[in-house]
Amino acid sequence: MDVKPNQGTVIDQNGEKLAVYKDEKGNVITLSAVCPHSGCTVDWNNNDKTWDCPCHGSRFDKTGKVITGPAVKDLPVYRPQKKF
Repeated sequence: MDVKPNQGTVIDQNGEKLAVYKDEKGNVITLSAVCPHSGCTVDWNNNDKTWDCPCHGSRFDKTGKVITGPAVKDLPVYRPQKKF
C-alpha cells in the first residue's frame, strides 16, 4: 500500500475496512473505516483532510475524532486481532 504523506485511503485487509492516514513525517494512523453511527464505510476527503461518512454526513479528523455528527463516537484505532 502506498499512501503519500498528508493523505488517506480506505483499504480492505482480510475482510476489514481500514482507514489509513500518513502524516507529514511518515507516521501511519490506522482506524476502523466503519462509521460508528451508521455502519457505512467512510471516505477520505482530500480537500479538508477528513474522513467523511456518505450515509448521514458524520465527519472525523485525520486521527478519527468526531468533528460533526450525528456520530458521537470516534473511529476506533485499529488493533489487529491476535491469533492463537
